[in-house]
Amino acid sequence: MRSFDLTPVGRPAMIISHRHSFIFLKPRKVAGTSVEVALAQHCGDDDIVTPITAFDPLWDEEEYDHPGTKQRGYLRHSTLPAVRKRLGQPLWDTYFKFAIVRNPWDLVVSQYYWATRDVDWQPFRATVGGSLRRFWKYPLRVRRNVFALGANVARIFWKLEDVTFDFFVAYMLNYYPPNGRFYFDRSGSVGLDFLIRYENLQSDYASVCERIGLPHSELPSLKTKSRPERNHYTTYYDDRTRELVAKKYRQHIEHFGYHFEEP
Repeated sequence: MRSFDLTPVGRPAMIISHRHSFIFLKPRKVAGTSVEVALAQHCGDDDIVTPITAFDPLWDEEEYDHPGTKQRGYLRHSTLPAVRKRLGQPLWDTYFKFAIVRNPWDLVVSQYYWATRDVDWQPFRATVGGSLRRFWKYPLRVRRNVFALGANVARIFWKLEDVTFDFFVAYMLNYYPPNGRFYFDRSGSVGLDFLIRYENLQSDYASVCERIGLPHSELPSLKTKSRPERNHYTTYYDDRTRELVAKKYRQHIEHFGYHFEEP
């Protein structure tokens, strides 16, 4: 069992490169930081790059911090419909648009390990009582009031008790929405020109580089230490948790052809 941390499971980000005529949308927990770092080094002064900040050196990212450029107005607009609206239809239609997809069952395991990575909040555990499991069974109104106190206070509650994978899927998964708004337009159709598959990350990234005219390079390996156990994702699931993820990610499974593999 692992303790839980309120730190968001990855921050959505994006790159709009006018120099190379591409738009990269970065969903959560799909190795997006590795691709973002690789692409950002080719961006020009007029390109829009949302910042990679607040890196934790425990998770091998401190060497890749960059402040972002021209990102004003885009930090909250990194989903597909919002970026298209803000950028304008002519540029949206002209630029090469891509993102990364990942098997939902594997993605949820990654979410679990990122959310429960070992952050040192031990001093607070002795000063705050209660039970995490009881807290998550409180009415939604009560939980929202707790969150309204601020992230730092709420993190205290999250660290009260160890969290199993089953508990994470059953009670906490609803607080981590699927990445659909990075892929689908309002009609439910995929609104991008290309999807890098996490399972073929390096080769698909090479295809993107060829398409947008960038030199091909090896992707940096980032955020890999938060999941120390490299067991196949299928080993984490029972029938109940498998179906919970299938229900929540049904749109992704149907559109991208993912399935629960045999161990």
